[in-house]
Amino acid sequence: MNKWLLAALYAAMLIMAFIYRNEIVDYMHQHGSFPVLVGIATLVALFPIVPYKLVIAALGYSFGTVWAAAISWLGTMIAATLIYALVRTVFREQGRRYLAKFKVMQTFISWVESSPFLSIAAGRLIPVIPQMAVNVFAGVASIPFWTYTAASGIGKLPGIFLYAFLGGQGGRHPVASILITAGYVLMLGAMLLIYRKHGRTRRQSRFLGSGMRFDYNKDEK
Repeated sequence: MNKWLLAALYAAMLIMAFIYRNEIVDYMHQHGSFPVLVGIATLVALFPIVPYKLVIAALGYSFGTVWAAAISWLGTMIAATLIYALVRTVFREQGRRYLAKFKVMQTFISWVESSPFLSIAAGRLIPVIPQMAVNVFAGVASIPFWTYTAASGIGKLPGIFLYAFLGGQGGRHPVASILITAGYVLMLGAMLLIYRKHGRTRRQSRFLGSGMRFDYNKDEK
């Protein structure tokens, strides 16, 4: 029931955003400096009361593809880094319990063992992997900061660019929108196939107690 209520809430927000899109755009132009917009994007990424894709598209509609992508990318990167830092330094045990809820993370964990940078970057693209879980896992597993941030930054770019373009220029360039969307879907499909293939060949995920066991404690030795 909660999932249906959340879906209904999101749908209502989408409808309201569409109805009042001109008023929202006018307000953002009048009151939205770059730092303020980045701050709002960060808060929405931290507390997703509205789908982040909708925020990216709305920014694209208001400010164009490049500015929307820059604002959205900075906002989500700041949010991801904050979660990573908090989990790594303060909430590691809570992070372990949180990750234990996601069976889909078992394959992702084994992938990280063999290729941390590639797996984090791909985890930002693969839709079946919760983005918050990637942030939490990186903190729990003590993935090196620069590996995590660089991989996350690269992995987030394609999706952010797509939604910023669709929001800003999708209606004016339908052919380009179809081609870019098709390319993005193909990339997602390829990543998902690699992910599932890896899951079939490496099922050696390790567990500790009721949650998962992580051996990435090099900084604690």
